Amino acid sequence: MENFLKIVTECIDKFSKDTNIARHAAIIGGHAIILHGIPRTTLDVDVLLHYADTKEHPSEIVEKFVAFLKEQLEDLFEVEYFAASRDPFDPLKHDLIIITDPKKRFKKLDILIANYEWELEGLMSMASSDEGLLGSYPKPYLVGMKLMAGGAQDEEDIRNLFFIMTDVEKEKALEIAQLIKRDKNLSKILAKKRPGKMKGPQVDIQSRGSGEVGK
Repeated sequence: MENFLKIVTECIDKFSKDTNIARHAAIIGGHAIILHGIPRTTLDVDVLLHYADTKEHPSEIVEKFVAFLKEQLEDLFEVEYFAASRDPFDPLKHDLIIITDPKKRFKKLDILIANYEWELEGLMSMASSDEGLLGSYPKPYLVGMKLMAGGAQDEEDIRNLFFIMTDVEKEKALEIAQLIKRDKNLSKILAKKRPGKMKGPQVDIQSRGSGEVGK
């Protein structure tokens, strides 16, 4: 999988260099949970990507990037692009690029285009999201993404993340939960008792006012 991710990362960087547009990217989803030291399985690898440019509309940059990926990878991989407005199954409402290997040597790789200000904040908070190998998205922001996704595995990931997060990270996760209006969901997830396991980590969520999700 590392070779596949390396190939895609090189494409991300080459597009950034050729177009002189800064990129910020990180590994998210189940693979990020694994990189944070939590054992689990995953069927694909997810990447969160943002290209910063004030001259063009973000969708135009994405479309150019998709064309670039197809040109670079068409001999080895299949590249599909789905605009967020056309995908009713994406609770996060991201533009989505799916890269698959017809020979099934590698897992599917999904590239989600950052859609919210807090997602970009998470990328910017990383030691290096603008060059080199992709790192794992910070834990508090992973919690935010999983709260919006809302699946059973996402809830399990959230509980496991809270077991290994620092107090500062937990506070940031609570702040994001309130921003995206999922603080009550977070309280229920953390209070839920898992079969055969101890009750989830207790966190006191104080009301600090709900904010709008920034796009």
